Order: sequence, then C-alpha cells, then structure tokens
Amino acid sequence: MLLIAGGVLDDAALAWALAEIEALDWRPGHETAGPAAREVKRNEQADLTSARGQALEAFVRKRILSHPIVALAARPRRLSRLLLSRTDVGGGYGPHVDNALMGGEDARLRSDLSFTLFLTPPDAYDGGALRIHAPLQDTEIRLPPGDLILYPSGAVHEVTTVERGRRLAFVGWIESQVRDPSAREVLWDLEQARAAWPAAHDPAGRMALDKAIGALLRRWAAS
Repeated sequence: MLLIAGGVLDDAALAWALAEIEALDWRPGHETAGPAAREVKRNEQADLTSARGQALEAFVRKRILSHPIVALAARPRRLSRLLLSRTDVGGGYGPHVDNALMGGEDARLRSDLSFTLFLTPPDAYDGGALRIHAPLQDTEIRLPPGDLILYPSGAVHEVTTVERGRRLAFVGWIESQVRDPSAREVLWDLEQARAAWPAAHDPAGRMALDKAIGALLRRWAAS
C-alpha cells in the first residue's frame, strides 16, 4: 500500500527547515548504507549530530508523527533516526531493499514502512524520482515539497539519476504497532469509513464501527 501524506511541512515550516539545512555539513551517503546498497548509493547525507541538526530532526520527526495519515495508516510504534539526503546531477540510489532490522541492539527497529519527505519542487530538478518496483508496473513518485510518501520497506525501490538541479529529501523508517501489512490496510480502510460516517445522523452505526476498530486493534496491535 502506497499512501501520500500531504502537507507534513507547510510553507512556513518548509522555509525554516530549508534555511537550517543551508548551515549543515555533509558526508558521502554510502557511509549510511547497508553492505548490499553501499555500491549503488550516490548521494550525500547531512550531519545531523550538531545542535542545529538535532533540532531540525526533532522538529521534522514531530511533524511526521503528528500527521493523521501517518498516525492512522502506519500506526507508528517507533520511528528511526532521519536521514537528510542531497542528490546532485549524476547522483542517485540504484535498486535496493531496505534492511529489515536497523540500529544497534539497544535501539533495534524492524522496518515495516519506509518514507520519503520531499523538500525540493519537482520543477527544480529532472530525474530523481522515487521508483518503487512492482511485478506488473513500476511507480515513479516526485511530490511537491512538504509532502511524504509511505511505502513497504520490503519493496525494491530506487532513486533515479538526477539529470538537472538538486534533490533534497528526508528519509526514514517506521516500526508499526501492527506488524501485518494486511491488518494495517484493513484498519486504514475502516478509519476512512469512520471519518466519513454521519455520526450525528447514525450514532449507533458509528459506535458499532468504533467498537470494531477497537476490537481489531486489541487483537493486532503489539503491546
């Protein structure tokens, strides 16, 4: 299931984040890749260990976790550290699958969902699409700045070669409270139904839906 969370960063938040990014230091992106992906990763990653970087990361994490689509579709249990990627002309990230387990033993995270939060207008660069491979047809995604795409971490995906301009994006991974992707999709469908339900005109029906969602969460969600 692919889902777009629009407006994770509004115009003011995006402008502030881009101004903060200007002051960050950068290092080769392959340093943060796993052994298999290291050979196909051609970008740079921002150093977020400074006070400025940590404040930026904390701000963006909060905006991601508070977005209703992320909250209800991903059901986050834990969110990884964010990576801020900069890809210039000739750069990209070849086909790969994200690591199933990330982080050290004290902070091990199971990657259920991956996300890309776009920071650059699509007309400011050519290429640089997030391409998600599928058996019948691949999907290429280039979103407006401030919008985020959620997709399964087990999907083969890549960032196509940037041919003009520069691509900036935050990426990260979510461990969901609901491990089974089919169960997450059922819950997401029910949440959409609940949002559209005329509670004022049919309180009994709305309460039955609330009860069903609660029962499924008790069955499927990790404690």
